Amino acid sequence: MIVTFADYLQALRRVYADHEAGLSLNQPNTAGALTEAETRLGFALDAGLREAWRTADGSENEVRVFLRPGFLTGYDFLSLASAEEARAGMERRSPRYLGYVEETPRDRRIRDGWFHGGWVPFATFGGGSLLLIQDHSPAEDGAVGQIIAFTHDPDEISYVAPDFPTFLRLSLKGVQEDPEEFLEIF
Repeated sequence: MIVTFADYLQALRRVYADHEAGLSLNQPNTAGALTEAETRLGFALDAGLREAWRTADGSENEVRVFLRPGFLTGYDFLSLASAEEARAGMERRSPRYLGYVEETPRDRRIRDGWFHGGWVPFATFGGGSLLLIQDHSPAEDGAVGQIIAFTHDPDEISYVAPDFPTFLRLSLKGVQEDPEEFLEIF
């Protein structure tokens, strides 16, 4: 059973190796860099996501590390700096969404609005048109650390998983069920 990011990476490396592909990850962050990021955020990172960035500061461009459960799209793991840039971009764009009504009502575990200070993007696809986000600002029915997704066109924010370890398990399950699609081996 996957319980840590290190376990997840070990299983993911096997999938990559079985398909003669390479998993290229960036060098890890220092504890100091993560502490500085937490100071900028104003809250402590979730232990699981912190461990992930302590293990690798994201992946190389277009190297898939995560799969959103129920979808075939693989996501790149954002570096800490890229995550902060994506977060700042969401904050800048959020005023454009005032009054926007999603086609499907938002899950009750996610607060209304298009940006909250507790949102921490950690994975992307399509230059930010799809983001996976750890939510430190959930609605009353949600939980701190839940994983949510931003999808552009049609724009929506949706619920993915209750926490990072559960997300890792579901992501790996999807990867193992269709590794060729995940690795884009056609």
